[in-house]
Amino acid sequence: MASQKKIVQVKNLTKIVDKNKNFILLKHGKTTHKNLEELRKDLKKTRSYLDVIKNTLFEKTINKLSVKNKLFFDLRKKFFPIREPSAIMYFDNDWSGGLNNLYKFIQKDKTISFKFGMLDGQIYDQPTMEKISQLPGRDQLIAKIIGSFKNPAQKLIYSMKFNMTKIAMILNQKSKRA
Repeated sequence: MASQKKIVQVKNLTKIVDKNKNFILLKHGKTTHKNLEELRKDLKKTRSYLDVIKNTLFEKTINKLSVKNKLFFDLRKKFFPIREPSAIMYFDNDWSGGLNNLYKFIQKDKTISFKFGMLDGQIYDQPTMEKISQLPGRDQLIAKIIGSFKNPAQKLIYSMKFNMTKIAMILNQKSKRA
């Protein structure tokens, strides 16, 4: 018979996973409490959150959700049973900032690693999650695109002004000598 405490934990976890379709399951092995608190503090800046969970309770949550949603059924088929200590990281709407912060933290603390994740309705395994976490954020990509639109126009204007600027410099040098 399940305890009331565990039933409440499963309900809360079900609400979190159902509400936040963007989440990652992490392996946190021998990570110290101090490091986890430091990671939580960094993640709050990007409106991302980290909770240590029990694997069995997470499996029960996914089993409940897989009845309604085929995506969770596929997740269950592909990654269950879950082994090793786990933590769930869930994001607000924009997951790229939190994922980048997590990747930087993983580079410092090798005891944390990806298990799998679900981002924007897609399930990703551990190697793919590592690749996605290395990508620049959404805002950075938009800035790069805008910059690439602006760059050719700047080069054209500079090339048109170059000859006039060169003549002005030559005339300025001649006037100083005379």
